[in-house]
Amino acid sequence: MNDFHEDPVMVRGTVYPEHCDHMGHMNVAAYTKKFDEATWSLWVTVGFSHKAMNAEETGLAALESNFTYRRELFPGDTYIVRSRFLKLRDRTATFHHRMYVLDGEEEALAATCTYTAACLDRAAHKARPFPDAVAGKIRTQLKPLVEEASQ
Repeated sequence: MNDFHEDPVMVRGTVYPEHCDHMGHMNVAAYTKKFDEATWSLWVTVGFSHKAMNAEETGLAALESNFTYRRELFPGDTYIVRSRFLKLRDRTATFHHRMYVLDGEEEALAATCTYTAACLDRAAHKARPFPDAVAGKIRTQLKPLVEEASQ
């Protein structure tokens, strides 16, 4: 069953002409930026804010990303990004974003992105375990990705 509409909204916005390429639709760089904004909002929900990272001298390092594009977005379109954590290991976490274009009450899937990131010791520039409190909060939010055949 598709339960993505239960995931929290991390970003809401509107597509502007400067987000678009010469073909008139939103370009790849804009999708990446909007998914990046959702990423930082998602991490704040588990207590891994910029302030917390600075206090712990930690950070995040992207290891892998996978984008899919399902529907074009054009200037004036309003969108939301819903996000969830999929998997947690000692030093890495995998999370997923789904971007929807809004049409009245309808949310039409526009794009998805799945990232894997490592917790980073900023001084050593090496992966380290997530702080216990952050890992604990991620565990309470884990929700596996079950794709529907029709998508």
